[in-house]
Amino acid sequence: MYKLWLSAGVALLLAQNDLDAERWSQMTPQGTARALGMAGAFTALGGDPANLTQNPAGLGVFMRGGIWLSPAISLPTTSTTYIGTTSQSRTHFGLKQFALLLHSRGGKAITHWNFGFGYNQEGFFPQNSQAVGFNVRNSFTQSLAESAEGIPDTLLSGSPALAYQNYFDLGAPLGIRGIIDPISTNPYRYRGVFSQGGVYQEITSQEAGRLNTWSVGFGFCYQNTVFFGASLLIRNLSYSKTYRLREIDTENRYNGQNNTTPADEVTFREKYSSSGTGVGLALGVLVEPTDFMRFGFSFTTGSRIRITDEYNADMEMVLDDGRRNTTTYAEPFQYVYRFSYPYRVSGGIAFLLGGKGAVSIEADFLDYRTAAFSSADYSYDRENEFIESQFNTAINARAGVEWLVLPGLSLRGGYAYYSPVRNTQGRLYYPDPSRPSELSSLPMQRQFVSIGMGYAMEKFFVDIAYLYATAAQKYLPYSLRDPAYAPAPVIVIQNRTHAVVTTLGLRF
Repeated sequence: MYKLWLSAGVALLLAQNDLDAERWSQMTPQGTARALGMAGAFTALGGDPANLTQNPAGLGVFMRGGIWLSPAISLPTTSTTYIGTTSQSRTHFGLKQFALLLHSRGGKAITHWNFGFGYNQEGFFPQNSQAVGFNVRNSFTQSLAESAEGIPDTLLSGSPALAYQNYFDLGAPLGIRGIIDPISTNPYRYRGVFSQGGVYQEITSQEAGRLNTWSVGFGFCYQNTVFFGASLLIRNLSYSKTYRLREIDTENRYNGQNNTTPADEVTFREKYSSSGTGVGLALGVLVEPTDFMRFGFSFTTGSRIRITDEYNADMEMVLDDGRRNTTTYAEPFQYVYRFSYPYRVSGGIAFLLGGKGAVSIEADFLDYRTAAFSSADYSYDRENEFIESQFNTAINARAGVEWLVLPGLSLRGGYAYYSPVRNTQGRLYYPDPSRPSELSSLPMQRQFVSIGMGYAMEKFFVDIAYLYATAAQKYLPYSLRDPAYAPAPVIVIQNRTHAVVTTLGLRF
């Protein structure tokens, strides 16, 4: 086993990219089971701990203090299309929301005010996917060879260095052969061991993590008509990923004949984790001009999160005779950088139906193009320019209804539509790599459908909500420039998530 040092530049290219920006920028409907039963449509309605992060003016609607605790169970299922299609699912338990609200009476102008502290899960990242298929056109090893092009072998770093240092001395006539081999030195060019394709590929990814937001906010009522509020948002990111790409010569095309290397398989594994904290601010106003209507508006700044990544990888080659060799980095690589979230502007209208229920409709505006990476010792110009060219502005719309069917018993329903993060160009892909002239557009909007119910007594209450979410994403497991091999196949993942959230609460 060979141990190599990992250079900072290559680590950045591997770990911080548009996929991270897309994942970490996307929020989900949030709040208690009551709010989720209405798809999170509480910007104008108010009166839920979701307002700590959504529209803090809604905190001023409360006429009593309380405690909310919301455990949840989620079942995310992925259907992965590559050259074949596979499905995976996994159950997750966790705490979706917690809040404490304190109520105080005021005077003639400011009739009352409320102070709140809480936790909301804004992002949820667990996902297991597996892509398999027989690739007749290209290979990950050829992508490594292209990455090394123009670089002397003594200066290679990152994954190309792992590949170049993984070799065997096969004797005459083959000599020294590795995962990538030099074929010229002026300029430097390399060839992958499975350069011509014709290999079976297995690509697995296991992801975990979430974006948690701790909030401290207040809201007050002015003359029983206008509500104002503000919240300090402390966002905490936790994410990890284990990735494996394996290529197998199932047809024994690479057997030492015709100047090929008698290799049976090549496996690339990487593991990285990201953790960080940042601070943001939410400001809001809510107006109730009549007893049956409310308007709500809010602005949420983009948090700038300081993130620490830890990264490691290894590469293994196995020959036809069973010999194997592994190269890895000497130690995990750590790097500190910052990521900026896009700002959010929200507005909505709620109709109060004479004490029997409510209907709420609202929308967010976000500019995902403003998401960006930064660091003291790396410019991220290329990454941020790619984000700006691939991402888009977006409108997220939510609507919910609540109806009191019996004293203390309410039924709820809701729907939310979140526009794609990527623009039209960013959603294009090759569904069939053997036909590189045929492009398709992947629908990447996220949709949420919810139902719920709640029962309230004088002091105690319980709510339950079911949320069904759909989404889609795509990524290249590797990239190729040479038209003789390009394009590389695209992995498309369809996500389906079933979630049940229960809220237990106490009013005081």
